[in-house]
Amino acid sequence: MVNFAPADYVVLVLFFCSVLALGFSAKLKENSTLQLVAAGRTLTMPLFVATLVATWYGGVLGSGQLYGRFGLANLTINGLPYWTFGVLFALIMAKQVRREPQISIPERIERCYGKTCGLISAALVMLLASPAAFIMMLGSLLAISTGMEIVPATALGAIVGTLFLYRGGLLADARSNAISFVMMYTAFITILVISITRYGSPTHVASQIEPIKRAWDAGNGLPWVLSWFLVGSWTFVDPGFHQRVASVHSEKAAKRGVLLAVVFWVIFDTLTTLTAMYAMHALQPPKSLELDLFPIYGSAVLPDGIRGVFFAGMFGAILAATVGYTFISGSTLGRDLLGRIKENATEAQLTLYTRVGLAMATVLGIVLALWAQDIVTLWYLVPSMVIPG
Repeated sequence: MVNFAPADYVVLVLFFCSVLALGFSAKLKENSTLQLVAAGRTLTMPLFVATLVATWYGGVLGSGQLYGRFGLANLTINGLPYWTFGVLFALIMAKQVRREPQISIPERIERCYGKTCGLISAALVMLLASPAAFIMMLGSLLAISTGMEIVPATALGAIVGTLFLYRGGLLADARSNAISFVMMYTAFITILVISITRYGSPTHVASQIEPIKRAWDAGNGLPWVLSWFLVGSWTFVDPGFHQRVASVHSEKAAKRGVLLAVVFWVIFDTLTTLTAMYAMHALQPPKSLELDLFPIYGSAVLPDGIRGVFFAGMFGAILAATVGYTFISGSTLGRDLLGRIKENATEAQLTLYTRVGLAMATVLGIVLALWAQDIVTLWYLVPSMVIPG
């Protein structure tokens, strides 16, 4: 358990209150699935970029674990593939996705290939958008921060953190992401500056790590790197991309917003990889603690108050992804799967099914997170199985 000072608790309480306040401040203009799932397709550029960045990059603890296994190749396998496909999505697909009247991938597939194909795609999208990896990280961070056992910490984080979705849908998600976006960058810029001050420049520290951890491919070769590009290609079918791009206010904003989001991803991936390098250099933790690398390092090197800022940033990144992917998985399960199985469902019924889907996705995510207990396995295995389908 992390020993927080009173100043740290103040920062964390203010952060969580801000997230919940912004989330619950969102209110649907009408009780329709368009409002609940796509914010009426009027999402502003700042909220669009903030929610796209924060939701897409919630794997902050997993980045520490990946660095522990593969070193600086973390940027090659967990950064470059997503940057590449993000840019391609913006240039090739963003305007078209916004132009289409359908707001989800299963809807578009059903329009082109029929109801059966639409239902199959809905099941695949639901799995692809599973929040399990982020729920696992949220539970792990909550456990190390409070001393709770992992099972109740995982369940509590997932359930409480997604409550405002039932009221405000995507708009609630996007508003809560705004504060998470600010905190995650503030946190990692701060700890990196302190690390450089304490241990020296990144080039100095990099020169002291073992050569295999400096290799662009971690010594595994080009085919291994390309296999991670296969995982990164899920950007093209990522339901979070499609839903948010379909929800922004214009086609031009869709393209520009995705490109701007990629710039922020490059910055954040660099921040987390360098922070992981300093953490491994300073702590040399056993492999069993690599998932908790950032919390342990932040607790060890940061002063009171700043420690709370850093943990708020980690919670922000993870919570944003947990909320975002729970919403996508749940809305797909409720609206695109259950809602399509029932013939001639009304708008009120589709909205109800969507909220039921949110609850089911939360429970399924908790179960899968507790079963897997390994971030890298969830990141690699699920997309590799689902994307070819």
